[in-house]
Amino acid sequence: MNIQDFRGQWALVTGASSGIGAEFCKQLASLEVNLVLVARRDDNMQLLAAQLQSEHHIRTLVLPYDLAESGCPRALKESVQSKNIKIRLLVNNAAYGPWGSFGKTSAESYEKLCQLVMGTPIALCREFLDDLSSFSGAAIINLSSPAALQPVPYKAAYSAAKTGLHFFSLALYEELKYRNIYVQTLMPGPTQSELDEKGNAYKSALAEERRLPSEIVNASLAAFTKKQPFVTTAKGTYKQR
Repeated sequence: MNIQDFRGQWALVTGASSGIGAEFCKQLASLEVNLVLVARRDDNMQLLAAQLQSEHHIRTLVLPYDLAESGCPRALKESVQSKNIKIRLLVNNAAYGPWGSFGKTSAESYEKLCQLVMGTPIALCREFLDDLSSFSGAAIINLSSPAALQPVPYKAAYSAAKTGLHFFSLALYEELKYRNIYVQTLMPGPTQSELDEKGNAYKSALAEERRLPSEIVNASLAAFTKKQPFVTTAKGTYKQR
């Protein structure tokens, strides 16, 4: 299986309004993959969807959802199903990671963070499992983080949630490979995106060079031919083959 096999099929991308999510949409559209774009910012996604439809003659569906809300995965699945769309590629990219001492952020915010970073991706994998299983080959891409490999003080909840998603994703790879569903755990290195800015990252945490989102997505899609379970552009991390 390679990414060209998905031409004319549907991919669902979360966090599609900017950064790595928007880049996934652009590269998949160039391969003539139809897109369901999901994020909170409807205007950003509408503009991107219109551009990609015009340039690549694909079909798109824009769904503005707050993926940090409990119950969102079921509502999202019902919205997609109501349009008679079957998802062959699921990209769980949406995330938010505030920096600061643990007591600086409210309990409600931490609950939503864990839902967005770990709970919703896991639930979406289950909600769309029947869709994915209906194809002769399908795929899930779950966005991990270097924060998943070590405790990160002042970003404790985010690193814990990413750790949960990281190991869930690697375990799911083993479970679903026998059903010809490829599960990729994608760990970007530091990337030019809104994540640091929106999370109020400390300047000392921003010293490392930021890669372009296109580099991250290139590495992800290139790994399809070998069905690599773990793909990373981060320096100094282990590489699982």
